Amino acid sequence: MSLDTVSSNSNLSNKNRLTRSCCEGVSYIDTINQSLPKADKIIKLTSICKALSDPIRVKMLFALLDYEICVGEMSNLLGISQSHVSHQFRILRRYEIVDFTKDKKMSFYRIVNEEVKQILQATLQKIKED
Repeated sequence: MSLDTVSSNSNLSNKNRLTRSCCEGVSYIDTINQSLPKADKIIKLTSICKALSDPIRVKMLFALLDYEICVGEMSNLLGISQSHVSHQFRILRRYEIVDFTKDKKMSFYRIVNEEVKQILQATLQKIKED
């Protein structure tokens, strides 16, 4: 193995080897810098991470994978107050992850952020495999 390449896990194949970059040796700082996402993408990613950092919100999002659900139904599902559910939905709306449609006096929430939906589906699939 060369000095500038190290395996991130000894069981991984050669295609998963990482390139070493060091301030006192071979540096790839320019290449790394060019590969970093732009600031607006980083902000969007950290917003998604913040939204997913709460177990109640994550549970709500899993419930919304295949359903549009009103606040009262989500409250019954989770066993928490409607005001708590509404508060969590406001946070998820602020991060543009969910939105709602009105049907008479009811608001039905759904996931509108496809990236988040894909993350949840992939995570759920991985959990089922383990």
